[in-house]
This record gives sequence, C-alpha cells and structure tokens, in this order.
Amino acid sequence: GSDITRMDSTAVKTGNEWVINGAKEFITNAPIADVFIILCQTDPNAQPPHRGQSLFLAEKGMEGLEATKLHGKMGIKPCVTGSLSMADLKVPESNLVGDLGKGFYYTLELFDGTRIVVAAQAVGMAQGAFERALNYAKTRKQFGQPIFSFQGVSFKLAEMAMKIETARLLTYKAAWLYDKVKPDPVATSMAKAYSSRVAMEVTDDAIQIFGGYGYLADYHVERFHRCAKITEIYEGTSEIQKLTICNYLAKQP
Repeated sequence: GSDITRMDSTAVKTGNEWVINGAKEFITNAPIADVFIILCQTDPNAQPPHRGQSLFLAEKGMEGLEATKLHGKMGIKPCVTGSLSMADLKVPESNLVGDLGKGFYYTLELFDGTRIVVAAQAVGMAQGAFERALNYAKTRKQFGQPIFSFQGVSFKLAEMAMKIETARLLTYKAAWLYDKVKPDPVATSMAKAYSSRVAMEVTDDAIQIFGGYGYLADYHVERFHRCAKITEIYEGTSEIQKLTICNYLAKQP
C-alpha cells in the first residue's frame, strides 16, 4: 500500500537466522526474479514503527517463499507483475541488507531514483502518442485538406507539445539533482505527479485526434493510454506525491 511506515510483514530473529512471514502485492518481475529484497518489521515496539523496519535478501527457491503471477492487467502487459508470500521463510543473518532498523530510509532513497524513472517513462509515453497523432493529423485529409489545418486539431497538438516539454524539463531537473548527489524528494514528486498526469492527458488527446481509429488497437494510441495509467499508481500514487509536496510547503515560512 501507499503507507510503508506501517508494515505487516515481519522478521523475527531465531538464532543466526531471521524468520519472515507476510505478503507483498503488485511486484514487478516477481514471477521471474531470482533475487528479492524484502522490507519487514523487525522491531514491533519501535516508535514510530518505521524505525523498526529492515531489508532482507531472499532467493528464488527458498522454502517458504512463493511468487504468483497476476493476470488481466489493463496495460504494461509485456511487463510481468506478481505477488509474493512468505511463510516461515528462513534467511541467514548475513542476508540483512545494510543496517538493522534502516530499511525504511533505504527504501525512501530508492524511491528518489525510481520515481524519476517513472516520470521519464510517462514523458516517453506522451511523446510517442504525440508523434503518432501529429503524423496522423498531417496526413489524414477531410474536406480536401489535412486535419492539422483545423485549429480544433492543431491547437490540441500545440497544448500537447507544451505539456510534454514542461514534463520533460521537470524530469530533467529531478534527474540533474539526483546526479549531483543531492536528490530532492520534492522535485522528484513534482516530476512524477506532473509527468504521469501529462501522459494520461496527451494519450487521451491522441485518441481523440485519431477519432474512431484511435479506439482500435491497430493504431496503438489506445495502448499508450492504457499503459500511461500505471504511472499515476506505481512507485507512489499521485496523491502520495502531492502529500510530499504539501509537507514541504507546510514547512515554508
């Protein structure tokens, strides 16, 4: 879920092993992965709870570890998604990743990078749909002229171009800050939230420009739209990104 400060999956120390119980949903590549990094609650009495979370390494084939493929996804169908269950999964003490009790903070650091990747993914989806719509508008003729000559179409494409460029620059800024070893969670959240919204809007407009053909799989823009939706959900929903931004604004004088 969106609130990783509260963790149901637990790891209990037994001798020189950790025994893990719990489950995780919607994991990219879960059915085909060889290695898993699992966030667990290792100190149930920690206050706040996230200070008692840790990361552990688990490997495919370990007893008590089971991955299941999820079916029927709306988009990103070539990307395999699954769930993971741990039932008395035993991992050696050496499989603790980093320091005990630091798992939550390591995960936030991970999000600072992966959310930029999702923002870039959203920009790419919007760009791909835009290019197809622009080409179609220039070649598709109605009333003896390309539909691009009609402002109802050309103005829509202009808006799409502006949105994509703005999303791209936001994403570049977040990536630049990350590369300078100064990851900025606010810049990252802005890039992801805005770019994913642009991806939804631009792919929707692309379908509209294609008209009835846009609703057909042969022209691919309907696929762009279905795939764009996930960028508003995974690696932290758009609502969570806005919460991060709001928390920053609340601290401003």
